[in-house]
Amino acid sequence: MCGVLECWSVRALGNHSNRSSAVAGCKSNIARYSESPARHHSPRQDSRTRTTTGTRTKCLVRIAPLVLPILLSLALSGSALAEPVIILDPYFYRTPVSEAIDGSNKTVLGYYDETDGKVTPLSSPPRLTISELHTLAVAYAQSILKQTSPKFIRDRHGVIVAIRIESQDPAFSSVLLTPGFADRFANLLGKDCLVCVPNRQAVFLFPRLGSNMEQFSIPLRGIYHNSVWPVSTELFEWRDGALHSVRDFELDR
Repeated sequence: MCGVLECWSVRALGNHSNRSSAVAGCKSNIARYSESPARHHSPRQDSRTRTTTGTRTKCLVRIAPLVLPILLSLALSGSALAEPVIILDPYFYRTPVSEAIDGSNKTVLGYYDETDGKVTPLSSPPRLTISELHTLAVAYAQSILKQTSPKFIRDRHGVIVAIRIESQDPAFSSVLLTPGFADRFANLLGKDCLVCVPNRQAVFLFPRLGSNMEQFSIPLRGIYHNSVWPVSTELFEWRDGALHSVRDFELDR
């Protein structure tokens, strides 16, 4: 850099001829400075870096075909995991795997596989015994029950005459099979309450004593007949933890 600055010394600029020669000398020095290999500072890539990067790239190319199918399989299996569930069904659905309900010739317990909120009837014979399926389905029903909130129906005096519980889960009606379900409402409806399931999305609980069931007959039949997924117009009670049909609102017409 001293060579470049020397061309602009006071002595060199003393007269016109010297200025011309100084400028020429300066240009020559600048040219030599810019062309000097030592002044370019061009980056040099470490051979070790090139080798490491190349090795990593080759490894990724080799393992990708092996790893990607495994990851895809795990993702699909996790999202498509089916769980056995029970749905109270009208008998005319002809559900392939089902159980009868005591005292009823219109309603059954249908067995399904639930996957991502969608249900598919189990084929007969099922992969598990009915007892095993029932146990798994009741466990699933308990998880549904935890997400519900009852709605109270009162008369003009403020007395609770019915409780309505709703859910969009297609297996919602199976909450009636969970242990101690009716006992949850004993302090509100009295012991041994009754239940009606007009469609898959709603159940109605009633007190056994002092209840005017006729006032609910027409509304419940209306829900049943206007539903996309009707279940039953029957009224059920619990006997030893199992459902038992005691009345059919359809016969009140």
